[in-house]
Amino acid sequence: MDDPFTEPADTRETILGAAFRALCEHGYADLTIKRIGEAFEKSPSLVYHHYDGKDELLVDLLEFLLDGFETAVSGDAFELPPRARLDAYVAAMADPGGVDDEYAPDGRFLVAMVELRAQAATDAAYREHFDRSDRVFRRFLERSVREAAAESVASGDGAVPREAERDVHPAAVAETLQTLAIGAMLRWSTTADRDWTGAVREEASRYLSTTLPAVDPEA
Repeated sequence: MDDPFTEPADTRETILGAAFRALCEHGYADLTIKRIGEAFEKSPSLVYHHYDGKDELLVDLLEFLLDGFETAVSGDAFELPPRARLDAYVAAMADPGGVDDEYAPDGRFLVAMVELRAQAATDAAYREHFDRSDRVFRRFLERSVREAAAESVASGDGAVPREAERDVHPAAVAETLQTLAIGAMLRWSTTADRDWTGAVREEASRYLSTTLPAVDPEA
């Protein structure tokens, strides 16, 4: 994942950039305001001036990154075709080193995201963020599923069913992919085994190939 804070627009973005780099380096458990301050080019005391603690700062960082992603997907920032977009999404969560894209997380950031997502079990601010994050990604996936399904039917890929048999809702496919990806992210981040990643990517691709022709793009 490219550093989105190489050219910060203001003090807030400078602090968030320091938090982003410190989080990737140290992870959530070992992250402190002091360490964030050490990665801050200006006076570290400014971090305390803007934020009461590391969790408030990290939630703001997550919101900033999500805002950027939401803005990107609302336009045409993604050059990949819809089907390739779906495959890349699963691949980014199951095998982050295997995806070359500025929005794809690297391994360190993926681990940090798992740590932060775990905080949502007991922290309402994190839970509110990940509720919103899931909605944003679900809309992105559902839109991609609709577009990929329309392309699949138009090109005649796979066994194209009759109109009456196109009864799979795009939202259901989006939910399935999202749940698979979150599980893959958790497994990748918490185990040393990587032998499963190729099989998961292949089966996810097979699922899409057999399901997309049955998706009703207009549903």
